[in-house]
Amino acid sequence: MEKSIGPYGNQNESLDLSLWRNFQEGLSSLLGLSFSLYDGNGVPLAPPSRENQVCAAVKCTQRGGELCRETYVNAARQVLEKKKPYIYKCHMNQYIFAVPASLDKDMPVAVVGGRAYIQGKELRDFFEAIAPYGFSDNSLESLRSSLVTIPAKSVFTVPAIVENIAGSFLKCLASNPIVQTGNERPALAPKGFQALEEVYKSLAPVLDREELYETILSKSSELVRAERGSLMILDNKSRVLSVKASKGIDRRIVDNLKIRLGEGISGAIAAKGLPVVVRNIESEVPSWRNRPVYKTKSFISIPLKIETRVIGVINVSDKISGEVFSEEDLHLLLSFANYASIALERGAYYSMSEELKMLSMTDPLTTLFNRRYFRERLFEEVERVKRHSECFSTFMIDIDNFKSYNDTYGHIMGDEVLKGVARAIRDAVRSMDVVARYGGEEFAVILPHTNKKDSFVIAERIRKGVEELKLAGISGKTPTISLGVAEFPTDASHIDELIHRADSAMYSAKRMGKNRVVVYER
Repeated sequence: MEKSIGPYGNQNESLDLSLWRNFQEGLSSLLGLSFSLYDGNGVPLAPPSRENQVCAAVKCTQRGGELCRETYVNAARQVLEKKKPYIYKCHMNQYIFAVPASLDKDMPVAVVGGRAYIQGKELRDFFEAIAPYGFSDNSLESLRSSLVTIPAKSVFTVPAIVENIAGSFLKCLASNPIVQTGNERPALAPKGFQALEEVYKSLAPVLDREELYETILSKSSELVRAERGSLMILDNKSRVLSVKASKGIDRRIVDNLKIRLGEGISGAIAAKGLPVVVRNIESEVPSWRNRPVYKTKSFISIPLKIETRVIGVINVSDKISGEVFSEEDLHLLLSFANYASIALERGAYYSMSEELKMLSMTDPLTTLFNRRYFRERLFEEVERVKRHSECFSTFMIDIDNFKSYNDTYGHIMGDEVLKGVARAIRDAVRSMDVVARYGGEEFAVILPHTNKKDSFVIAERIRKGVEELKLAGISGKTPTISLGVAEFPTDASHIDELIHRADSAMYSAKRMGKNRVVVYER
């Protein structure tokens, strides 16, 4: 049994937090973040779930352990004094949030979560924070590959979601304490808690949207033993609900079914954001009584919500036993809905983030990586080389006389030249090399584990590949490129200096007559 004594609460002998630990593990699985529970003194009531390798390694050092304890004590006290979520950046540059909750009126607690780096800044923030701890190169490489990241926007949206779902669970746990005597454990957890445990186990691994819809409907039907059901998702733009999964209903009926917000049972539930359990539709809601295909007159409809925003509706009907649905059934589904909503939001974000991630790192015209991604990879390569005493080379490439193509053939043909050169560069390098459109008619390449001498061979292959391009619509004037090569750390001590050296070599190639490769020499 986990328990704590402190100025923020009294010793609670009757409360078993093993159910919270199960719930906490599920929340971590759904959101991909670490969570833990602390009392008002920063004393852990439940250890971190899904703790990342960075936290685990740093806490084992004397300095790191002290800073971690100090951080959690401060977070717990801040959140319980202010009674609202508290967001901060810890000594490891990870973003952490704490939200207030309560085990009972005398024992407020803090749920601490996050422990993640902001996407796009993770490497810089990690190496800056880890430097004082003296980890070996191998350890640093292992930690770097395990970094947990979170979108900047989520730092401010996730705490509110956690406060809602975790707060509700802890209130429910406190109102249904499980008493233990000696070392005996309770024979059976409350039905609702058992159901929640099954829910997160089934939902946490699912990322595919269609599979997730089916899983959510299947689990909701199982919870209350319903023969029929449907999951409807709200389109934010059209404000229309459509069926994404159904059970026991003719697919021909539901496939094209669209319900406007406020219309019918599901539309009303979505509009009001309130659940309903109906025992006898004919006597309780006469206006909804036209249900000829259903066996019973009882059903449950609940909204799926993220905070106050409705994202869908779950409907279940026809209990297998023929009985009416009860308040207990309603509470089970509402507990389930918290998890289901998070899983749906996570699934939607995952699909969108994968697409946006590709868009954010690629150039739409050439489909090569863009300048931002190139610089991020350059930073990674510099850090790797510093740790392992190796080298790498960089090319800066410029299309010769590119303006003349736009002036002679127009911008559409100019774009074709850019795409043709991009293909030629990509075809001439290795799969491990990074090719990017640096801007305008400039391209850049990173060649890991490659010195200047070997890079020259690859650079010449690129130059010849461009020279041999055949582009439809351009007669007698094939494009050429000027290419500059620089090596790290031989020619530079930091990223900007390396790019400047390669740029300088490229401009030397221009001055020497173009269509050539020049290697930077001091």
